[in-house]
Amino acid sequence: MKILEFIERVIIRIVDVTLVALFFMMLGLAISQVFLRYFFHTGISFADVLTRNLVMWVGFLGAIVATRDNKHFHIDVLTRFLNERQKLWLRSVTNFFSAVVCYFLGRASITFLQFDPTGKVFLSVPASVVGAILPAGFFLMAVLFVVQMIGALVEAFRHRITPESA
Repeated sequence: MKILEFIERVIIRIVDVTLVALFFMMLGLAISQVFLRYFFHTGISFADVLTRNLVMWVGFLGAIVATRDNKHFHIDVLTRFLNERQKLWLRSVTNFFSAVVCYFLGRASITFLQFDPTGKVFLSVPASVVGAILPAGFFLMAVLFVVQMIGALVEAFRHRITPESA
């Protein structure tokens, strides 16, 4: 269990630092672009494309943070009618299926990025580098869902909660 907690902490640190850095880069670039256009009637040629791509990166990193904090979009109508024991088992099952979906979306995004392997976005930056957040984001979310699933199972077994007693 300590290995899973270590993996989760490493992912959390990397995502948090990257998210903050990219957000401030995006914000600074947008402010600079407005300032340059308003006062000097010019701008940075690649700023709009870079800002759009940074929005995608910040969005995916935000989704990873939401997954980590269990604040992602989910329907909890059923959980209102379950006791704590049943909620743990349901949480582990939904985390498993969420991990599977994220895994397949990650694989699909790799296929998507391979459609145009030589494409460039801006400043000769390959589209695969800019789009790397797609598979990385989905695979990181899958890992976090697996960690949360194992955590729910461990908590269920720690309290001697079994499917039969639920």
